[in-house]
Parts: sequence; structure tokens; C-alpha cells
Amino acid sequence: MTTPTTPPTATRTLVPGTVVDGRFRIQATTGEWRLGTAYRAQGRDGAVTLIIAPLSKGRAATFPDWLRGEVDRTRGARGPDLITLQDGGLFGAGEAFLVLAPWRGHSLLEEVKAQGTVTNERACRLIERVARIAARAHGTGLTLADLRPSTVLVSGPSGEPLVLDLGMGRGLTTYLASAPPPAPAYASPERGQGGPATPADDVYSMGALLFYLLTARAPATGSPGETRVAMPPSWVRKDEGVARYIDPVVLRAMSPEARDRGAAVELADALGSLREVFRLSSAAREVLGLPAGAGDFRGEPTSPFFLHDVLGVPPGQGGSVDGSIDEITGLDEVTGLDDPSGEFDAEPQTDAAMQRELRDAPPALPVNRRRR
Repeated sequence: MTTPTTPPTATRTLVPGTVVDGRFRIQATTGEWRLGTAYRAQGRDGAVTLIIAPLSKGRAATFPDWLRGEVDRTRGARGPDLITLQDGGLFGAGEAFLVLAPWRGHSLLEEVKAQGTVTNERACRLIERVARIAARAHGTGLTLADLRPSTVLVSGPSGEPLVLDLGMGRGLTTYLASAPPPAPAYASPERGQGGPATPADDVYSMGALLFYLLTARAPATGSPGETRVAMPPSWVRKDEGVARYIDPVVLRAMSPEARDRGAAVELADALGSLREVFRLSSAAREVLGLPAGAGDFRGEPTSPFFLHDVLGVPPGQGGSVDGSIDEITGLDEVTGLDDPSGEFDAEPQTDAAMQRELRDAPPALPVNRRRR
């Protein structure tokens, strides 16, 4: 990170051959990002991704100090599966250049938008790997603080995930003139209230990512300061395997209280075990005493139909599936907030959308009502 050189005009795309900071030669434009223009460049030590990003007015003077601190903060956790800022500086008046390792791949956001939900086994495998990346970062004192579908990438023929971490949750957004908007569906309740980033926030975000992979919807968001109770993904997926095995993992990771979420390594271990269960054949499951088939989703403990049946409020007798669920969860107070950019996040699962899902479900089975 050295003193800036004089660049071409800020509104002009850098042409191949342009040298930035006397060290990085532009080879090609790779994309227009919200925060700036990305290029493939050649540095003294090899290929890099270089981003030219306009800075907020009055922020250029302190940006180099923040950047030096960010590079030092992330050095111990950086690796092929965690891409962080490794260099950068000022680029003329009012702009910065950011340097990262190159990568190939697509985001979870792109994949789910194009192909829909993923299998239970793959969802567990992807988030298990992300959780191990997060656990390694936490071990160095680094909180990722910006996990969302657009910052988790799938790379290589085996589809292994990697995390793109520019430091948005550690201060970069305050310097950028065009920063990505917040992603409230993937932020913990305490982070939504402006609290500092902690490892528990990353665990919450990974639970929300698992929900997204299984349902192709972002979790519902609530108003700042209110207690938020996560919806089990099986309520959308209507999948016995999700209800039996994955619901408890998601609900723990997305607990309203940070102390109840556990560590990233615990989440990784739990998902690793579940991934092995989903890979077993029906015969192997039978030998182990596990459900061999799809089973009856209505009978799973986290199923809304199971809750409805236990409460004993049959349709037409003073209640409904919708009303019962509202009464015990307070989901009538949950609202969804769309990301105004339409670029970084999936559409949250709102209360109205959940109610439509439930209305489309089969009628409730006859039950024996329980009286207090």
C-alpha cells in the first residue's frame, strides 16, 4: 500500500495495460459491482482481482489506516477458501483500489435463483464447510460479519464453497460511496440493533443461509429490537427429513439469544453428522433404526400440522391451522423486508407468504382435543 498515482478520469473504465499504483497492470474488466468496477490484473506476485471503488466524501484521509488494519486483521485467517483484502490504497481523488486473490465460481444467490432449493445432503455439506471456515477465522479473533447468499461462492468442479469477505461488516461500508445495503434477514437480532460483530452473529447467519438453501427464501425479519423466533425450514419445505434432522440445527443457530447458538465448530460437527445420515441408503437407515423413507411430515415435532393436531383445534370449531400457529409463535407480527437493491439478497419469507403456504396444505386430520 503506497501513495496513490494519478489515474484516468473516475468515470472512464480502465483500459488493458493501465498500471495502478505502479504495481498492478490491468488485463481486462471482469464486472460492474455495486461498490465499483472489478478487473483482472497482474501484480508482481501473480494474478489478482482489483476493484476501483468511489469513496464517500471526506473519507479518503483515514481510509489507508483502516485498510492497513484490515489487511493485518485478516492475514491469519486468509486462505484459498476465505478471500479477504490483501492490498489496496487510494487511487487519485475520491477513489480507492482494493486487491484480492483471484477466484472462479458463482454465489449461492445466483445458484438458488437459477436452480431453486438444494438437496438436504448438499445444504448440510455447503454450510458445514462455511462453518469450518468461520471457525478457523474465529480462532484468529476474526468475525466475518457479512455472511449472506451473495458472499458465499461455489467454486471448482466439486462445488466447494468459499467466502468472499471484503470487510463490509468491519468498517468498509462507512468508506464506500456505493456500499451494498444491509441484509437484515441474515443478521442476528443484536447486530440489527447496532451491536458489535461477534462469532455468535456468524453462527446466526449460517443458520439463515441453511434456511435459504432449503427453501429458496430468506428468513423472515422483524422490527429492530423485537424478539425474533426463527421459522423451521420444514414449514416451507414440508420435508420429514428436514423436520426431523435439520430443523433443530437451524433453530439453535438462529436462537434469539447469542449464548444459545453454540460455536461455529459445533454447527459444523452437527451438519457433518447429518450429511452422513442423508447419504445413507434406505437399507442402511433401517439397520440403524432411522427413518428409511419420506415419512409423514404431519407427525414431526416441528411440523405446523403436528402442533395444530396436538393443540386440538380442528377446522370449523373455533380455530384453524393458521390461527393456531399465530397464537403460539406470534408470527402475525413478523414482517419481511425486501433488499431494495434486488442484487444481494433473496426475498424474505414473510408472514403472508407463510400463511399462503399453510392454506395450500391438506386439511387437518381429525384429532383428540386436549383440554386444560
